[in-house]
Amino acid sequence: MATLTKQARETIKNWPWGDKPVTIAGYVRHFYPDGKWGGDRCGCTDDRCIGYHHDNEDDCRCLEAWLADYVRERG
Repeated sequence: MATLTKQARETIKNWPWGDKPVTIAGYVRHFYPDGKWGGDRCGCTDDRCIGYHHDNEDDCRCLEAWLADYVRERG
């Protein structure tokens, strides 16, 4: 199991959220109901993101897309 990087955690905590704050725990539980992060350390839900979607953990744009989906889906 990967641990989210500091950058990913900061991105999640500072995401524009509307009327309900975005939390790391809420983001994780949305995609992994058991509360255990199963994605890559960059914040992408795909556990092979680094090295597949991009080369470095700082190059990920997946997290932004997943966060937008999360905020939209939770209402």
